[in-house]
Amino acid sequence: MNQEDSLAVLRHKNIHDDMVHSSGLRGYLDLMQQLGIDPMPLLEKYGIQLGQLQDDNAWISHAAMIQLLEDSAQQPHCPDFGLRISQYQDIGILGVLGLILQSASTLREVIKYSSDLLFLHGSALRLYINEAIAADLFEPHADIVAIVFDIQLNDSTPILSKRQSMDLGLAVCHRVMRYLSGEQYQPLKVTLPHSPIAPLSTYKRFFHTDVLENQQHAALFLHKDMLNITLASIDHGLREIVDSYLERSFRSHQGSLSDRVQHAIRIHLSGPKANKTDIACMLAMHPRSLQRKLDEEGTSFEQIRDKLRQQLLLQYLADSKASMSQIASVLGFSEQSALSRACKNWFGVAPRQLKKLRNQDQ
Repeated sequence: MNQEDSLAVLRHKNIHDDMVHSSGLRGYLDLMQQLGIDPMPLLEKYGIQLGQLQDDNAWISHAAMIQLLEDSAQQPHCPDFGLRISQYQDIGILGVLGLILQSASTLREVIKYSSDLLFLHGSALRLYINEAIAADLFEPHADIVAIVFDIQLNDSTPILSKRQSMDLGLAVCHRVMRYLSGEQYQPLKVTLPHSPIAPLSTYKRFFHTDVLENQQHAALFLHKDMLNITLASIDHGLREIVDSYLERSFRSHQGSLSDRVQHAIRIHLSGPKANKTDIACMLAMHPRSLQRKLDEEGTSFEQIRDKLRQQLLLQYLADSKASMSQIASVLGFSEQSALSRACKNWFGVAPRQLKKLRNQDQ
């Protein structure tokens, strides 16, 4: 394993633009050829070189990749572009992380490694377990967990839509877990945080289960017991190498406190626990200690929550057909009027006006 790969990612995390391995576009050229579309004008439009797509270890702008996939999906017969390209991808696109995942003994460990180390593949990528399941999705007290996939770009990245990238990421998660579990894994339900361009029936055929649109997260829902599936693919020799590598390189790796606070808020945003006291408790801190440390990082709990809400509002307005009251609920506002007031403070206009303005910019 090449430690320079991981150090390169850490350096990229500190610059303005989020970066992702070009292996995330594996299959792009093949799919475009299959569709009879010349990919070069779109690649040039977003500053992605052909050589980068032929080198899985190259780094490209994540924003450029997202916009490339959205634009490609606007071509004829491509509304499910993200799902289609995922079928050219497997655990091999993850490089070092893929080797680490193949050393895991259970699906729970696969997700833990992914949660801790997905930055090796792309600095904006997130994967985590959420046990706070919405009551309307399953019966109360059902032993269900959600495996949540997210893309959290730099605050200033001007992205209008990321439907295809969210579809692609969730689809690759699904394929990797099925590969590692020897097909013991099967989701009970899948949720999308947007209104897909392709029919929902296309998604149902891909995931082999019910798919719901306009939900809070992109997620795969599983029985909790499935996390304890013993993986037949475990290589004990590889396991020893990986343990040594992680101890040497990443055991002490911790994101900034503001990153961890944002992550905790994101999980609980639509519920009653997205407040400073409860988030501090989740992070085993006193609320005053939490605020003091955030002050040292030049931010505050309220600023982090507001930035997250702004990002998600723009995303839902671009990608979702959810009603304003639904969006207000997902963002943790008690009523639609509270969302409207916040939107006017942030952007100078009400949510519906903001949606029209952003649609005009597309």
